[in-house]
Amino acid sequence: MNKVSKKIIGITGAKGALGSQFIKKYKSKVIFRIYKDKIENKKKFKSWLQKNLDIQYFIHLAAISSIDKTNYNPAKTYKINSSAAISIIKILNKTNLKYFKYFLFSSSSHVYKTSLKALSENSIRKPLTVYGNSKKKVEDFIFKNFKKMKFKVGVARIFNFYSYKHGKGFFIQDLKKKMKNKNKILKINKINTFRDYINLEQLCEILYFILNKKVPKVINVGSGKRLNLINLVKLIKNKYNFKNKLIFENKEYPGLFANISLLRQLGYRKKILKFKI
Repeated sequence: MNKVSKKIIGITGAKGALGSQFIKKYKSKVIFRIYKDKIENKKKFKSWLQKNLDIQYFIHLAAISSIDKTNYNPAKTYKINSSAAISIIKILNKTNLKYFKYFLFSSSSHVYKTSLKALSENSIRKPLTVYGNSKKKVEDFIFKNFKKMKFKVGVARIFNFYSYKHGKGFFIQDLKKKMKNKNKILKINKINTFRDYINLEQLCEILYFILNKKVPKVINVGSGKRLNLINLVKLIKNKYNFKNKLIFENKEYPGLFANISLLRQLGYRKKILKFKI
């Protein structure tokens, strides 16, 4: 019986919350080729690639995703999230990679126009944030150049997830910090809206599923369940036994939550897990 060889996967963003978890989960099943330098350094990426011509798959996870950081420095955000990602795709396409089959770009639900309904892959894209716009620019490049690629390209539109590695500029971490404040009354505006939080372990599993099938499409990666942020705030308050009195607006705002019908049609059948905080 022939020995089955392991997949060889190139990856960026290995130190991030998602990348580190993805590697931890699959390091025994695949061989990772980790790009550790700055992704905007074309020369170093080309040099790294020449030493890793055996890669078969590539998953691009590196990005600036903190709302605080993206708003503080939009130019740097577009340089890292947009220009560098597009350069990586171009370099991969120009390099003679004998075994290369598939590139997976990690996009975001923030490319969508917020809505009171579940968002499908064909829903209107109209980002409200620098972060969302930076991801949309890469998507636009992929859509425009799809037929010119020597390999299949997939886009994973990732909805919300939580990791203890998240810092300032992420909703749950920022909220926990506010609740630790000694102020007894905490008024939170524009919170009567919905998001879609997916369990981090399952997020990694779905990304691997997409990569393994080499899906050449845009795929929503979420739980398919809408979570009112007021309920999320109450959940955090109870879990950590915060004593604040919370005041919310009654006005409902459109949100971002996924229709995952396409993911199901592609064959992902597992039960959606509750996300952990």
